Amino acid sequence: MARQSPTNSTSSAVKIMAAANQPIHPPSNVPLNDDDLSFFANVLEEFARSQWTGHQLEIAAMMARTMCDLNKEQQSLRVEGYMIERQNGCLVENPRLRAVKSLTGDLLALRRSLGVNARARDEAHVADKKTGLAKSIEKNSPLNDTLLARPS
Repeated sequence: MARQSPTNSTSSAVKIMAAANQPIHPPSNVPLNDDDLSFFANVLEEFARSQWTGHQLEIAAMMARTMCDLNKEQQSLRVEGYMIERQNGCLVENPRLRAVKSLTGDLLALRRSLGVNARARDEAHVADKKTGLAKSIEKNSPLNDTLLARPS
């Protein structure tokens, strides 16, 4: 396996700048609806644009769907209440509560898989430093100005 060049190397900076100008689209094999897209955009902010792989984007899309579903279920649960009354007058736990708990567990598992919680591949402070450096390079990229011609 080839060793990655350090994030602060010139070759890495060039790759990061090039990736910063490429749009990131949800993967076609994990379809998202309009409600999911805002969650997807928020998940993408966890890493620099240059750090995303195809598989990570699939997990990010699944995370966005789960977050959207969880949000909808929680909103419904707030309206309906945690306890509901059956036809016979008995109060029981709202079955939607089980769905919320399940979606919460799914979301936490996806976060761990993506490495959002502890940045699984690196120590947290190392990953944060790399992400911060990459985001800084992306933000200050000379490719962002209008002075250079770009291929269309």
